[in-house]
Amino acid sequence: MKRFPRSLLRNLLLGMMVVVSLGAFQSPAPAADDPDTNIHVVVTDWDTGKPIYQARLTLTFQQESTTIKIKHSKPISFSAKTDLQGRYRFTDIPKGTVRLMVTAERHESYGKEIKIEKDNQEILVRMKKPQPQI
Repeated sequence: MKRFPRSLLRNLLLGMMVVVSLGAFQSPAPAADDPDTNIHVVVTDWDTGKPIYQARLTLTFQQESTTIKIKHSKPISFSAKTDLQGRYRFTDIPKGTVRLMVTAERHESYGKEIKIEKDNQEILVRMKKPQPQI
């Protein structure tokens, strides 16, 4: 049986220790019980209840940093437009508080902070027509 020099074994062992310790500094995997979720937004007219096509949606939330040295969150923003049924589905959104802004032609703007607590949560937005100023 061939013997390895002690220096080679020591260097091999040190290298394995470095690899194992670097693995401890990787960002943790998301918790299995708190996965990202899908959010369904439905936009309708306040008076008629009809869906609003091409309403502009902006969803903003804070994304926690995945690096060890930086301990702050960064804002993430997604934009989209509704389909013919006044619907849009945002995917892979973390649970927590999000800010939804909605604008549509001939309607007042809508903005609200919403707590996302479950998967496939539906957000119903009823938009009013502008009121004449007196």
